[in-house]
Amino acid sequence: MPTCPACGESNDTGAPACPRCHLAVELFDVVREASGGSGTERQSAETIRELLIAAGVDEPVASPVEAPVTAAQLGMAGTFPAPAPWPDRPRAPAEAQLRKPLPALPPAGDIPVLKRQIDEYLQLGRRQGLDLAEFHRRSRESLVADDRRELEQLGRDLFVHLAASLMDELQSVEARRNELIGLVQTATPDSELEGCRSALGGGDLAGAQRRLRHVEEELTALEDDWATVQILVAECELVASVIQELGGDPAPALGPLEVGRKLARGGRRQEAEPILARAAFALWSVASPLVVTDLRRLATEVGRQRANAVETGPAVEEIREFAGAVRRRNYGAAVQSYRRLRLRVDPPRATATNS
Repeated sequence: MPTCPACGESNDTGAPACPRCHLAVELFDVVREASGGSGTERQSAETIRELLIAAGVDEPVASPVEAPVTAAQLGMAGTFPAPAPWPDRPRAPAEAQLRKPLPALPPAGDIPVLKRQIDEYLQLGRRQGLDLAEFHRRSRESLVADDRRELEQLGRDLFVHLAASLMDELQSVEARRNELIGLVQTATPDSELEGCRSALGGGDLAGAQRRLRHVEEELTALEDDWATVQILVAECELVASVIQELGGDPAPALGPLEVGRKLARGGRRQEAEPILARAAFALWSVASPLVVTDLRRLATEVGRQRANAVETGPAVEEIREFAGAVRRRNYGAAVQSYRRLRLRVDPPRATATNS
């Protein structure tokens, strides 16, 4: 009975797809070959050589044959380098976006209270890494003069300056959290973010800063633990998108991606990583014929331009970049190289396709 190469489930019913991850049976062999390091690498090298010849560059391509990827390697981030940022990647749902607080300025007190507030604000600013030279100068002058009006104005200005800095940082931290939302559990950072918003909205700048530090620590730990899952999901999404761009259907290969996501959301990272890695193989097996077919067309156009003395160096370099990415099995980077080549060689068509 065939065993699914993505999740290991036995298909003893003869169904057209894996009963667990729904990978199409027709893709079992290509995913197995890709993850096992079979002759597909040599075939890929020959394809790249053909593309370079079509582009008018007859040169040997370094053999991409590498050792088979082991199950352990499938869970290593280094095996799948992160692609460059993908602008079309789905973001967090609207309800999870930042709700901007409106900081409330604390009521002014007598001169000793104002002085204490200003000193606290200056300490917060130093911890925030802000340039407070002008505020220090004004503070010295106000303290010498013991001018209540000047102290009140200085306190207000410092408060606004600090609040703006904390709001900017809150938005930055929120964006980091949004990169993880829907992929892993973010309950602890969410709680800290809500507390930070409340503190900032109530004018408690010290409390907001303290909570921001906590949430940054939590997010850093999550990002470190889940980096491989983030990379693989982004790569799969990118490859799926190019299949659709080229008129293909990614559905037969999407099952392992959804299973991997579900495992990740359940906190089962070690189970999710190898399935997501094989999901990338499955999606690339669908995307590769479509991409290579269009690459042949583009390479032929590059060759025609080269024959007409048009500068084609950057386009040829994109083909080499594509070859290197496929050799490293970094399919997200391969898609990006293909897209850049398409924009260089065929801008009107690329623009229409991407719109």
